Amino acid sequence: MNAHVNRPASERGIALVTVLLLMAVLSGLATGFAMNGQTESAMAANEVYYAGARAAAEAGMNRAIERIVNDTATNLLAGPDQLATADPGDAVNDDNGDISFLFATAGPYTLDAAGDYTYTIEVLDDDDPQLYTTALTNAQKVSMGENVTDSPFIDDNDRLILRVTGFGPRNTVVRIMRELQSAPSVVLTTTTSLANPAILVNGDLDISGNISLLGDEGNVHANGNLTISGNASDVTGDATATGTYTANENWSPNGAFGGGRDAITTPDIQAANYKGHADFILKSDGSITNVDGSSCGGSCPDGWTFSGGTWSVAGNSVSAGTFYVEGNVSISGSPGKKGGEIAFSVISEGSISITGTPKFKPENDAKLQFVSNGDLVIAGNADLDDPTQVEGQIFVREQLSISGNPDFQGRILVQNAPSVFNQVTTNSISGNPTLTYNGTLDAIETENTVAGATTYINNVRGWMEQ
Repeated sequence: MNAHVNRPASERGIALVTVLLLMAVLSGLATGFAMNGQTESAMAANEVYYAGARAAAEAGMNRAIERIVNDTATNLLAGPDQLATADPGDAVNDDNGDISFLFATAGPYTLDAAGDYTYTIEVLDDDDPQLYTTALTNAQKVSMGENVTDSPFIDDNDRLILRVTGFGPRNTVVRIMRELQSAPSVVLTTTTSLANPAILVNGDLDISGNISLLGDEGNVHANGNLTISGNASDVTGDATATGTYTANENWSPNGAFGGGRDAITTPDIQAANYKGHADFILKSDGSITNVDGSSCGGSCPDGWTFSGGTWSVAGNSVSAGTFYVEGNVSISGSPGKKGGEIAFSVISEGSISITGTPKFKPENDAKLQFVSNGDLVIAGNADLDDPTQVEGQIFVREQLSISGNPDFQGRILVQNAPSVFNQVTTNSISGNPTLTYNGTLDAIETENTVAGATTYINNVRGWMEQ
């Protein structure tokens, strides 16, 4: 016979609670396992997205480096329009850092066929605020070699940052950067040209009246503007200017003419550089010595007088020679006119003024007729046309003025230095002068240096990642 045991109701309730608790624990474990699985799955997916975005960035970096290293013709910071200014608000800077012109199309560029992974490429200056969470101080910019007044669109230290950003699903972003050394280099091309004009003025020249410019090298050139306002009777060569060229519409030279031509080098004219060609020195105290400073005694030249810092030849005779003058020179009267031309040359530390009808030819081996540290004024009917066809040289440091009806055989070079003596302040030729030059003196050599295109040497180094 089986005995029936009756359990209390409290014991039965405890069992129910235990079962419920056990079910809750099991449910929590199941939920935890499920959530952990989802998290692991999400982490795995994020790793895949990150790896894909990084692969896109690295692919873009490799592609950019290949194009950049092989490109030497462009400023990588200036963008497609190759323009950059220090003004951050200038519209020309809107495309700066965009190097899409090195590729077939503009970014972003896709890595995979589905387009899930893409990348962009840009070049930034190393002081660009985009690269820093805290703005750089001026001291930091100076230490980097950057100009604190320039915008980040101007590279001052040849150091740029190549930044590539890779993108993946779920807003995955990976940025990698490399330092880019981009050093510009300008190719300079130097050419040498020879010129031998009869008249060369390193500035403006105004020709009025009826000039005759004759001979095989009967050319005139102004490194400034050339204005021919008179009716030049004959110019056998060229009439050109580096600046503007203006002439009467009914007149033209027999050779080339016009403005915008290359400048021709003019020498630095200093009387002291030619002192060695002199026979005598006419000193600022009114005395005369040999060129070595010794007394000339009874062989001192005749025909000179001195007053107030000016040495003058006023009569109809003067001794032959080459004279170095410590002051101004005034020549008037008609020395040499009746007895035949005088071998007479002047090298002056001041200005030279010639009037009357003197008849001279160069006295020295350098064929110097006149050298003036100041102005040269030739008026009247000076005859400087050597019948033996010796061509002389006239060098003027400041300004030249020719008027009347003088004749000269040789060439005239005018440096057109800033006016100190102020006898004349502009270069002008008027009246009816005749100048004949066949080019027997040494040609003037001019070197013209032209800046070619800017090229760039690009080197990539360093590694940075965000």
